[in-house]
Amino acid sequence: MKGYGVVVVVDTPPALRSEALEAVLRAADYAVLPTPPAPLDLEALVETVRRAVRPLGVAHRVLLTRVDPRSLGEALEAQTALMEAGVPAFHAFVRAYKAHERAALDGKPITRWRGPNAREAEADYRRVAEELLRELARTPERREA
Repeated sequence: MKGYGVVVVVDTPPALRSEALEAVLRAADYAVLPTPPAPLDLEALVETVRRAVRPLGVAHRVLLTRVDPRSLGEALEAQTALMEAGVPAFHAFVRAYKAHERAALDGKPITRWRGPNAREAEADYRRVAEELLRELARTPERREA
């Protein structure tokens, strides 16, 4: 990502009391917190933000993933619930398509895979990336005391 220094992506287990999550958050300038839009997943994520992310002062945003393309209303409801809980969320989200699984099985990124819903899946990630780049441009680096 040109102009953004070093970007490191770390995928940690979704456990509130995870040592890996705490270590990553302590080193992070920005955290993308992926979650499905299901109510129980959102509840756990909001608690993680309140107990683990905010106390460390890490800029963050929730990314809704595995969104059922037939039920986009569920994603919109989840975004509203997050906003009401004071948790920032991406406007873009990633829909659940078989294309993701098939591309991985073929050993290809979604940008190189050809098949049903490949372009839609790629477009979801591009929208997220564009929104993230805009957000990073506005977010100052966090400095340790």
